[in-house]
Amino acid sequence: MTMPAAFYDATDAVVSDAPLVIRRVVRWGECDPAGIVYTPRFLDYCVTAYEAFLGQMLGGPLHAAKHSMGVDFPVRGAELDFRSPLPLDAVFTMEVRVGAIRSRTFDLHITARHVVEEGKREGPIAFLARLTPVVVDPETRAAVALPEILKERVEEYAARHPDQEKQP
Repeated sequence: MTMPAAFYDATDAVVSDAPLVIRRVVRWGECDPAGIVYTPRFLDYCVTAYEAFLGQMLGGPLHAAKHSMGVDFPVRGAELDFRSPLPLDAVFTMEVRVGAIRSRTFDLHITARHVVEEGKREGPIAFLARLTPVVVDPETRAAVALPEILKERVEEYAARHPDQEKQP
């Protein structure tokens, strides 16, 4: 029997950009022997959301945009708060909100929720995360000020989509 292509969900997809929401499916290679997402994979999930957010703010693919701006955006801090397990084949969403905005850094708050019924309702929180990127000069690796265009767009996004979840 041949399975239809629609049966195989994409690993991740942007389902909203206002606010940014990424839908993801847990794959076998992301799980430990018990069939639950292996702890280090959660940071991979968060980095996917972070890169999508920065790409959205910069109006294109992240790595090309940062190169043209002459800056880099390493993550200087990450925090994860696990609330419920994500088993193999689970579908979940990650919603990105902005926390504090400072001169060289800002916080991204990511709320991951189980998808209970596709398009119907949100399930329980799987995890909460906070990532803090810092803007650096790619040659010296010294922290520099947020590029003005990025700061404006992040502030606008934060105003349009206020952070409502209690973060770790």
